[in-house]
Amino acid sequence: MNQSTMQTSQDNGSARRITALCFLIAVLEGYDLQVISSAGPGLQKALGLSHSQIGLFFSSSLVGLAIGAICGGWLADRFGRKPVLIASVFAMGFFTFGTAFSSSFDMILLTRVLAGAGLGGAMPTLIAIMTETAGQGRTTSSVTTMICGQPLGGILSGIAGRAFGSAYGWESLFLLGGIATILIIPLLVRFLPETRTQAKVGALPRLAVFSALFDEGRARRTLLLWMLFILTLALLSILLSWTPLLVIGKGLDKQAGINAIIAMNLGGIAGGLLASRLIDRFGARWPMLALYGLMALSLYLFSIISSAFWLMPVALLVGFSVLGAQFSLYGLAPRLYPLEGRGTGVGMTVAMGRIGSVLGPIAVGGILAGGSSAMVAVQALAPIALLAGLTLIGLTAFARSELSARH
Repeated sequence: MNQSTMQTSQDNGSARRITALCFLIAVLEGYDLQVISSAGPGLQKALGLSHSQIGLFFSSSLVGLAIGAICGGWLADRFGRKPVLIASVFAMGFFTFGTAFSSSFDMILLTRVLAGAGLGGAMPTLIAIMTETAGQGRTTSSVTTMICGQPLGGILSGIAGRAFGSAYGWESLFLLGGIATILIIPLLVRFLPETRTQAKVGALPRLAVFSALFDEGRARRTLLLWMLFILTLALLSILLSWTPLLVIGKGLDKQAGINAIIAMNLGGIAGGLLASRLIDRFGARWPMLALYGLMALSLYLFSIISSAFWLMPVALLVGFSVLGAQFSLYGLAPRLYPLEGRGTGVGMTVAMGRIGSVLGPIAVGGILAGGSSAMVAVQALAPIALLAGLTLIGLTAFARSELSARH
């Protein structure tokens, strides 16, 4: 084996190791994001919480996530991907663990906000790392493959809710997630390289936040990307937070709600993997438009079904479209920003998207608290999907070259 072949083999091995570590972190993030859905019914019963309070609980970690995304992306561009990622993962695990020992609603909100800040700091850093290690023409599919760890974590949270939630209480779900997250930190210290310094020989210039986002013709596409993230993440957070309670509101049992969450996540993995590969091959516009059209249709079907038999296939379609679209957006976002400002650009985009994540569950809580049915609450989501599709058309028009095939 010659030196060139050995170097290629080493590079491939390093890329696979980085992908595996990032995927594992995404699994833990997905668990942390969605465990609140499995814990929600038990927590509501234990503390006697109202619909409005549950809505705040569902949104609390997303507030922290927005803060963490802004700070984490900016810090990763200046001090390196590795230290910021390790600190973020530690915060996520420590405060998830601490949620289990919270004795009041206010303390639960505080620990969820702080855990969300850790999760938010990790997300743009993971995306930057995967972008900088992806092969030519595989940016979207590489990032999306990593992000597909999130729905796997969501599935695990549903399984944990079924296996431990009823027997050991809602606290056990946060204990499990916190311990698992902290245990991964030694692996990051030992095996994760610093990709930012390897991306180019020599020092890279540092872009100011405004320059990274808006200079060199990036203003319109940045604003449209933010809008697309806000709309899509509003839908995603509503579904991942409220689905068990919405299903119960249809007259079905808690188990059907947990099964629906698992089905959505399975559909999301399939949707993300398929859409991202079509995007890398054919460009972003038509695969993403197809997802948003399917999204509007599946959300309408989800609002009108009332049988457990039809719930599962429709939930698969909802997950395929909503989660698949969001995971693909994570793969598209880094393509719009230069290397020296990529963490900042992706971090701000994720943070802006959390406006939708925070307001969405609160809005549904308000709708239900006002006396409307679960069907009405879900039907209100379909027009949001159509608006997101229109926003995508504008984004692909203003960023045609960046979002074309094999970028």
